[in-house]
Formats: sequence, structure tokens, C-alpha cells
Amino acid sequence: MKSLLEIEQAIAKLPKKFQRQLVRDIPGICPDAFPARGWETILNDAAPRAGVSFLLDDLDAAYKSNPGKFPALNEDSLSERK
Repeated sequence: MKSLLEIEQAIAKLPKKFQRQLVRDIPGICPDAFPARGWETILNDAAPRAGVSFLLDDLDAAYKSNPGKFPALNEDSLSERK
């Protein structure tokens, strides 16, 4: 798992056309968590988010030390739910 900062940096490196595509697509996939206007704010804000990055790095370390503790999320596990 990459830290949020790495993900933000990767998005920032994308051509503007693809950044705009993400702004349009992600809210449709997760409308409760990512309102459309919220993504525009995130993409245009250069402020670091060290707190979130720290939490994600901590979660990544926990996963590496005990991956069995985390549920699998893949096509098979998603198709089982109806």
C-alpha cells in the first residue's frame, strides 16, 4: 500500500485530462466517501497531509506484520455479497 502522499504525487503527475477524469469517476464509485467537489479541492491543494500519510504507513506496517488479520478484497469476495 502506498502512502497517501505518494498517491497524491502520482495523481499530480498525471496530465490534467486524466486528473479531470479521476475527479469525474471516483465520486461515482464511492459517492458517500468522495463528493465530486471534494476531489477538486484535494487536487488543487498542495498542502501536505502528513497525518493521513502517517496513519496509512502505520496501517501498511500492521498489514506487513500480520496480513491474515486483514480481510481479502478481490473480485471473488465482492461477488459473494448480494
